[in-house]
Amino acid sequence: GKKRERTGGGGGDEKKEKRKREEPPPWLYPAIRVRIVSKSFQSGRLYLKKAVVVDVVSPRECTLELENGEVLSNVPQRALETALPKRGGRVAVLAGAHRGKRGKLLEKSGDAGSVQLNDDFSVHSLSLDAIAEYTGAIDEED
Repeated sequence: GKKRERTGGGGGDEKKEKRKREEPPPWLYPAIRVRIVSKSFQSGRLYLKKAVVVDVVSPRECTLELENGEVLSNVPQRALETALPKRGGRVAVLAGAHRGKRGKLLEKSGDAGSVQLNDDFSVHSLSLDAIAEYTGAIDEED
């Protein structure tokens, strides 16, 4: 979740000018828990509320279900940040080589977490921005 300032280099012409500021890569994933961090979304009435992604409708838009059961459609990714489980909780990996894999959060330190993947039990240190609490069915095959 947190926005991090990139240090250095003001000359961003290597990439073609993107429309409006750098959008982060899409990370939305079904059944993860997120927190609404936009004060403008729905006039701020949901600020800091947690929700679960029930459907990803486009790379940066999803349908959410709030803890009270209310369903919100077409929520932009930029209004959200990932929510993490407690230590030992289940996570999905949202970015990098292991995107889409599920695992267990062994520990958090600073802005990284140690995640043990379910498929081969390997342990990886991942940015906390790249993982989120996974609320889907436990599927040991996965």
